[in-house]
Amino acid sequence: MDRITWYSSCIERWQLKRGDHIYCWRTRAGYLYSHHGIYESDQKVIQYCSASTFSSSSSSSRQAGSNGSSALYPASLFQIPLALSAMTQAQRTCIACREAEREGGVVISCLDCFTEGDNICLFVYSVPRWFRNMWLIGSPSQHTCLVEAEDPPETVLRRANNLLANHGGFSVDSYDLLTNNCQHFAIYCKTGRKLTRFN
Repeated sequence: MDRITWYSSCIERWQLKRGDHIYCWRTRAGYLYSHHGIYESDQKVIQYCSASTFSSSSSSSRQAGSNGSSALYPASLFQIPLALSAMTQAQRTCIACREAEREGGVVISCLDCFTEGDNICLFVYSVPRWFRNMWLIGSPSQHTCLVEAEDPPETVLRRANNLLANHGGFSVDSYDLLTNNCQHFAIYCKTGRKLTRFN
């Protein structure tokens, strides 16, 4: 908690440390959702995403996603944030990141592409229960901290890089917007636990 306050979890680039769990609220989607990842360097943020989240051209963005629905014409309201992200993805200038992310799953992006110009926030661990409860009062459906302890950065990065190589339970086919998403991935990397319910 040394880098955030009770009223803000935003941090600056110079404050980032290897193994940090970072996230960004997607302002172009009206702050409807946040995207999470594990920071290793400004050139390497390890994240988990759906194949339908990204597109590298207007033609690929019209193709069916991994769940069979169109990236531009979602089948449900839960997919609207993914469709919005797919549309903003075309605005990115980093071709390497766009190509890496197009297939989905556990992938790497640079910090600029990860943030998409949005503020960087730090997801914190080992917070007091009162601190977590205060955050939940303002946003009961959004989790930005946990009382669980985090593992050392070396352990966190080893988990993240192992999943980058092998995917494990975070394959592109296993992605689920509600039960197995980028936040679940980052929390698993930080704690070694696959939480389905955040305490």
